[in-house]
Amino acid sequence: MVQNNKPQPKFSNKKVLGKKTPVQPLSKKENATLFNTLDKWISGNSKMLLIITLSVSILFSFLLFQARMDIGGDDSGYVLRAYDFIHKGIFPSFQGPLYPIFLSIFVSFLGINVVFLKVLSVVSNFISLLFLYRAFRNRIPSFTLYSVLLITAVNSYILTFASETYSEIFFMALQSIFLFCFFNLLDKIKNNNNLTLKESWKSWLWVGLIAFLMSAARSVGIMTIGALILYLALQKQYKYILYAIGAFLVFYIPVNFIEKIIWHAQSQFGAQGSEYLLKNPYSTADGYENFNGFVMRFLQNCNLYLSKRFFQILGLRSFDATDTITGLTFIFISIFLVSIYRVIKTKNQYLLASSVYALCLTGITFILLQVQWDQPRLIMVFVPLYLLLFVYGLQDILKRTPWGIQFLSVFAIIIIMIIQFDNTFKKAGQNLPVLGKNLHGDIYYGFSPGWTNYLKLSNWCEGLPKDSLVACRKGPMSSVYANGREFLNIAKTDNIDVSNADSVISFFKKNHVRYIILANINMGNTIERLVAPIAQKYPQKLRVIKQEGTMDEAQLVELLY
Repeated sequence: MVQNNKPQPKFSNKKVLGKKTPVQPLSKKENATLFNTLDKWISGNSKMLLIITLSVSILFSFLLFQARMDIGGDDSGYVLRAYDFIHKGIFPSFQGPLYPIFLSIFVSFLGINVVFLKVLSVVSNFISLLFLYRAFRNRIPSFTLYSVLLITAVNSYILTFASETYSEIFFMALQSIFLFCFFNLLDKIKNNNNLTLKESWKSWLWVGLIAFLMSAARSVGIMTIGALILYLALQKQYKYILYAIGAFLVFYIPVNFIEKIIWHAQSQFGAQGSEYLLKNPYSTADGYENFNGFVMRFLQNCNLYLSKRFFQILGLRSFDATDTITGLTFIFISIFLVSIYRVIKTKNQYLLASSVYALCLTGITFILLQVQWDQPRLIMVFVPLYLLLFVYGLQDILKRTPWGIQFLSVFAIIIIMIIQFDNTFKKAGQNLPVLGKNLHGDIYYGFSPGWTNYLKLSNWCEGLPKDSLVACRKGPMSSVYANGREFLNIAKTDNIDVSNADSVISFFKKNHVRYIILANINMGNTIERLVAPIAQKYPQKLRVIKQEGTMDEAQLVELLY
């Protein structure tokens, strides 16, 4: 790493951790530019703008607040694992244990309080924004930081997940805290490249702790330590690589040891790892992926998320768009390469570190997750970091151009902001009537008739004998709406001969199933395909116990062995 000990002008006279952060000097020509004028004005009003940004984010978080569970199912899964951890002692290895353990603290004394658990996501989103600001404050131009901060604060996708119990917003909070801690450590390294472990061990432990927590929050979070190692290797700071690994293992080894001793828990990577290897996550019959398959998966995911999901999150493509546009993927990659070149040229270590991190975790996500998942939340967590890189690259490229050209770039960013506000206002208008009904006690309002009947029937099942297991398609959701009652979730049928009634009955009997929920919830008719051969061959073995609704009704069927 090249050292420069000469004093240099700053973006701002404000201090970061008691020390002023040096940046590149500005010429008289640069001082007269629109960008520099905006940077000065924003820096002078930074506290007011931060308060406004955070306040707007909180306001929209509640306008888009969802007081009901999402039909995707994973958010119910996290809540159910929290409940099972507290009440049954089952360690929540699958999809990362940290978030369910965090939720379990509150479930232990509040029960499954859906609204309160979702408010925790609002708080996590606030923390994410606050530490994103603190991480990059005085380390990048103010215009770049506040532009991205505002876009992130009012983005309808992020705000929607800010009232869900998916782990993404919780992870984004950890991500921002990690960058804040690591950037503070980078400042110490910049001031003393021969920083000893004795002088910096507390800082390294903070970095190691947050990196470990990120690995426990989401499986792909394990690449946080990999990204840290790669960044330090690029900087040729090999001694610090050992510090980083040591700080991570200080937490990783004992915690995993405790998990195995107390809960006999399977590793989260073992619990979910075998699923990553499948060609089809819903069918083991399709076999496992080979090397060429993983390469193809990576390329398909690149096209899927970079040309569709990224632009949908920013409101630049329709939410209903299903096609990928390879040209947009190349545009994204081109902008990334140009921007990262500007970051390297200006020696901005902070953006280089955050970009290496975002690239590593995006890459491992594209390699591991099957194309069938295709969910915006998988790339959403990295969108603010990519935007910081892109806006910085744009500002750096155009910093010596005339006002007119700079104005056009600023205008383009303002247009993106307006799109965020417009999308969020539209969603808020659609959500408020539903939110009002939900908060006034109608917890099923907003679901389709099929889902409403399914969830009401699930709730009714809470009164069934505890030893009578109920099979259904969305077990975690049924459990949440039945206050933690256990259901057998059936998402796959590849190990069952669905054409053979005796084989299906044997499967149900082996799993101690007494009741089955049949419902019209557009989930592939998995349960119906299992019940059909029984109804055809042994109709006397099926008895309807209860029906909910008359349109898209749900039925509870007893299986008489």
